[in-house]
Amino acid sequence: MKTSLLKSIGGFPFVGTVLSIVLLGVFGATSAAAISIAASSIGDAWTPAAPFATNWSPSDVNLGDVFISNVNGTVSALGIYAGNNASYSAQETVGLYNSAGVLLTSATVTNTDPLYNGYYWSTILTNPASVTAGDTYTVVDFTNGNGWGYGPVPTDHWATFEYNDYNYASTLAFTTSTGGSGPAYYGGNVMLSPEPGTLLLLGTGLLGLAGALRRKLRRG
Repeated sequence: MKTSLLKSIGGFPFVGTVLSIVLLGVFGATSAAAISIAASSIGDAWTPAAPFATNWSPSDVNLGDVFISNVNGTVSALGIYAGNNASYSAQETVGLYNSAGVLLTSATVTNTDPLYNGYYWSTILTNPASVTAGDTYTVVDFTNGNGWGYGPVPTDHWATFEYNDYNYASTLAFTTSTGGSGPAYYGGNVMLSPEPGTLLLLGTGLLGLAGALRRKLRRG
């Protein structure tokens, strides 16, 4: 029994699995660009919920969804919600701002980009950007006359939705006027990839635990 347990703890299958976790944490950042939208989707800030009210006014408006990041991570994609009307938007601009109103990155999202979880997602960002756990950010969608809609509080993943705001402008701009009844579902979203250091810490901890158990069983 003891020998069998030692093999299960100290043997190659267990150690190999743990080492895989460690390596994933070390090399995850370099391989992030190869991750598909679907594979990265656990990092989208929220998933939409129905019903929502839609305003199809052609006015140019910036819709801002304010959220607190729950993780340290990088921005892997920016998106716009399409819902069941997947062809409504030909082109919109989405930007991520920090709490001081500084634009961190942006992307032009079209209805030819990958559609996942009700959103079109663009991974072509103007520049790399990251978020810090506990900090507040605003993802803004410049609707470009395509209409918009508000809905109930969404399901959060790596971020906690706070409130929405807006302004009227002819280009992408930071939003400051609070309004609406929930997140702008016909609006922007951000996909976050948590730092691989989390996996590195987990793998290192498992290796340490495996070594301690192995030594204890041998002494016993």
